[in-house]
Amino acid sequence: MMPRTDSVLTPPPHTSRVWRVVNWAAGHHDRQTGALVAVLWVLSLADLVFTLWAHRFTTCFGELNPVADALFQRNLIPSVVLLKLVTTAIGATIFWRLRTHTRARLALCLLVLAYVALLFQWSNYTDLAMAAAPSL
Repeated sequence: MMPRTDSVLTPPPHTSRVWRVVNWAAGHHDRQTGALVAVLWVLSLADLVFTLWAHRFTTCFGELNPVADALFQRNLIPSVVLLKLVTTAIGATIFWRLRTHTRARLALCLLVLAYVALLFQWSNYTDLAMAAAPSL
């Protein structure tokens, strides 16, 4: 059994790059939250791109967000983009300011996991949309 240090996890003798990243991220709340907020932004922007793609190129797309749906029905695409960016920025700011609270970091982890699940749904949707599209 390896001795435990006070600040971070003790790596095994054969330290891999992955373990070093995990060890680095586990050492401080700012790094954990910063990494999760960065992932949140990437996944949120990916969701926005898929949403815009589905609205433009598929016929069976239905937006589940009622505010975004109302904007789509009025063809206010820039407003949808602004809505997504502003709400993500507000949420990321809230999570950043509450980064020292364990429950906030847990909620951020759950939100990131929800976005990952959403991207799996987008993967299924794009597969079905491409299969239904007429071949060229």
